[in-house]
Amino acid sequence: MTPLSQQMQDVSSTFAREGYVTLPNVVSKSRLAALTDELRREYARARAEGELFSGGGTISGHLNCFPGAQSRFVYDELQQHGIFDLVRKLSPSATRMPNIGCNLNLPGSSAQNPHADGYAASTFLIVNVAPIDTDLENGAMEVTPGTHLREYKYWQYTFSGKPVTRMSMSAGDVIVRSSMLWHRGMPNMSNAIRPMLAFTWENGGSDLADPYTAHGGKITLLPNRYAQNLSGRLRERAFASMPALGRGYLFVRSVVQ
Repeated sequence: MTPLSQQMQDVSSTFAREGYVTLPNVVSKSRLAALTDELRREYARARAEGELFSGGGTISGHLNCFPGAQSRFVYDELQQHGIFDLVRKLSPSATRMPNIGCNLNLPGSSAQNPHADGYAASTFLIVNVAPIDTDLENGAMEVTPGTHLREYKYWQYTFSGKPVTRMSMSAGDVIVRSSMLWHRGMPNMSNAIRPMLAFTWENGGSDLADPYTAHGGKITLLPNRYAQNLSGRLRERAFASMPALGRGYLFVRSVVQ
């Protein structure tokens, strides 16, 4: 693979145009496979022992997760390959270590509604790393290239007519994307959890000197955007089982706000 330092101009141009760039074969596949096994075992344990929360993504099938201090090797390999040099070039506000996260796309999950993760006034970067091969079957993310160039309300995005693409990745591949890029998690039709690691720089990065000390350094399952109370669970179930209703609600809300 050509050193990233020699590709920097082309990579930066692609990012400026599309809102994301894909960098293949960056992180060790064998170590990522072992981490995936640990993440899946922890989910199975928490569920079997009744520790899994109710709602918070468990109904729609998209959970957040802290991948534990044992995932630090991913950060080290990204650093060695110059990924964080690229992040700082694209976003000088990324001054601290990133927040460390992971998405778990559960078997039988539903499609999310398209959304962006940030606002124009506080754009930040996201680095995703695929721990396993990620394809159409196990829920490869859908993105809409070029939507980072302006701020959209939901109704404006709906009428934009911009084409979407699915981000199939091999284990160890990296995507660097803007928080303004519209995207959505897609259904996992396989029988196994599909993880996706995430490094993010909201407000310049993590408040912790060492973000791998979060949650005592242990793998921790965390709720997604849905509240865990009764109204949150009802809303999540409605969005998951009646996607047209969810789209209509978001459309109307974005018009009147």
